[in-house]
Amino acid sequence: MQNEDFSPSLEQAEAFFSLFERGTERLRENDSALTERYVRNMAVFSQVMPHIFESFQDYQPQKRHIYMEESGELNLYREDVGVPLFSTAPKKQAAKKVADAFCKPNRTLLNLDRTDNHPSRHVHYSNKMLDQIALQSKGLKPQEGWPDFVGSTILFGIEFGYQLEMILAQRDIKHLYLYERDLDFFYYSLFAIEWESILETFNRDGRTIHFFLGVGAEEFTEKYLHQLEQNGYYMAPETMLHVCYSSPENNLAVEYFKKHYARQVMGWGFFDDALIGIAQGLKSLTKTKVAHFPGHNALPKWVTNTPVFILGNGPSLDQGIELVKAVRDQVLVVCCGSTINTLRKLGVTPDIHVDIERLKLTVDKFKFIDQDYLDKIWGLSVNVMHPGFFDCFKRSGMAMKPGEAITSLMLNQARSHDDTKEYVQLNYCNPIVANLALSYVHLFGFNNLYYLGVDNGFKETGSHHSVHSGYYKDGKESGFQTFHDAKLVEREGNFGGTVFATGIMDASRVQLEAMTRQLNQRRNFASFNLSDGAKIEGVTPLKIEDALIMDPIVDHNKVIDLLEQAFFTEAPASLLGQSADALISVDDFCKISRTLQQGWDDSITTRQQVCDLLWSHHRQIYFLKGSVHRHIYDLLIGSFTYSAFLIVQFIFKYQDEAETVARARHLFTPWCEFLEEMPSMLRQASEYVDQGNNHLINFYNG
Repeated sequence: MQNEDFSPSLEQAEAFFSLFERGTERLRENDSALTERYVRNMAVFSQVMPHIFESFQDYQPQKRHIYMEESGELNLYREDVGVPLFSTAPKKQAAKKVADAFCKPNRTLLNLDRTDNHPSRHVHYSNKMLDQIALQSKGLKPQEGWPDFVGSTILFGIEFGYQLEMILAQRDIKHLYLYERDLDFFYYSLFAIEWESILETFNRDGRTIHFFLGVGAEEFTEKYLHQLEQNGYYMAPETMLHVCYSSPENNLAVEYFKKHYARQVMGWGFFDDALIGIAQGLKSLTKTKVAHFPGHNALPKWVTNTPVFILGNGPSLDQGIELVKAVRDQVLVVCCGSTINTLRKLGVTPDIHVDIERLKLTVDKFKFIDQDYLDKIWGLSVNVMHPGFFDCFKRSGMAMKPGEAITSLMLNQARSHDDTKEYVQLNYCNPIVANLALSYVHLFGFNNLYYLGVDNGFKETGSHHSVHSGYYKDGKESGFQTFHDAKLVEREGNFGGTVFATGIMDASRVQLEAMTRQLNQRRNFASFNLSDGAKIEGVTPLKIEDALIMDPIVDHNKVIDLLEQAFFTEAPASLLGQSADALISVDDFCKISRTLQQGWDDSITTRQQVCDLLWSHHRQIYFLKGSVHRHIYDLLIGSFTYSAFLIVQFIFKYQDEAETVARARHLFTPWCEFLEEMPSMLRQASEYVDQGNNHLINFYNG
């Protein structure tokens, strides 16, 4: 955190000591005024944020060498690095940093691309909005610096608050997130700046301020994501990032935030998907069992201590398949998605197969596999899965997928009929199958886990899956999928080096890490990554040749029997035979839909007014989350987030505010058209079982 303007040397030590003495004398002379400011600030916090008041009421700072510069501004001598926190003119230094930031913004970035030849109405209307963006952006000059009004800002480091004061004096911010790892700095800010006006600014409807004090990088990101859900994910990709100072802790928070940024912009879902989930979930209930919590100690230790292999279809599956065959009798094998076709070719039968993608495409791959082979496998999925999945297995089960309308409907219906079972919602089960596999491992309580073929990326674009998978035929891509033109990010390899990942692969890794953090808190849990792919934080890298599995032979059928008996039950009787449209409350949906189409008239002329309107609409949807209409929240929130994001991105992209906002109304129109169409779709909700296409049948070498 060494400041830019002060470079100490032995010759300067005596001069600085003299400066420090004069600074402490000035501090004593101004003690009364500083104390009064502290008391004022604490009084404000006691009223507005009592938890912060209580935390600092008896606080004793570790860094004690505080002094006052000639300008009357506070400074701090850092014993740990041997330099002051600021230059001799702290506010002048802060002003330069803020001015530089305003000229060269550091911001989050996300672009939503067109999707052609897609059957969903969500994509149809999103494309209409994108067409309007292309049309309305003509002739507009791009916004280069910070606009006068900013939707969302994160400050990494509050220090004494000088930069914060200056930013807020020159810019208007709707949602402000303040991160400060060092509690001493925030404590001294209570003497250095006036917090009352800052808190009053954000204590208005539609404005929010959030403090993240004294927490590490991981905890900050987790708490920020939780808060972001309430404020609206649609603002996340248009967030200004300002780093007030550099330090190991602050830099770590910035890097961790950037690495986990994908979690802000993933899994929004959309209206058609939610409808498909409802129709398919209700049709599947008679075909399978539903996961529930059995209580503690449901399984004997020999079961939970059984080694579990999660097998993905990545290139490294080929490197470790001989190990799998060698230890097959001693381990439980969980197979992910398309890996099942690869394993069949290689002569390995998994114990459990998991799938999460709701489209019929997921089921089509089983057409290449003999029924005798499938009959030996337990099929597990979630309650949005295509009903054809459960027809493929002799026995199967599904858990509830969080954030889905079908989940809200099922739970609400069960509770309204006095069903007291604790049905399972599998957290972190998105976005791809390995995440679902890990969620089931977490549910079942397994403590000994190995990943193989869960690469979350690849080292060469031409080698993205197992050579034995359906993605290849005679050593060449089969035409089912290619990654040569995909947008890729670079990530650290499990055994070093660099791995390239698509957005969804990277998001999967992030979700695996989030679940792993929970699992690593469990006593005796250990996980090992045998895959030569992306590194998964919290999972121990282990070379295939170093894997030593000395466990006894497993009674696989007995394990599956015990798991099914403990964790699965019959579907709620109150849901059987129910039609989707009858459960949805279409009339109540229509009222909300009409409300969301209102508000954008000729009085909307500024970015702030647009953001305030979208905020009010977001809140109307968000408040449904705690009501009996939770499913309406789940139906609407995804498509609203996409549409609101496109509008927000457009209004902040160009310099001429009045003209940009006037043109942005043309983006709001397609969203209203979609809202107008939604009720008719809901009335046909039972028909929204995905019909699929022949793409997999024609191109997948199953």
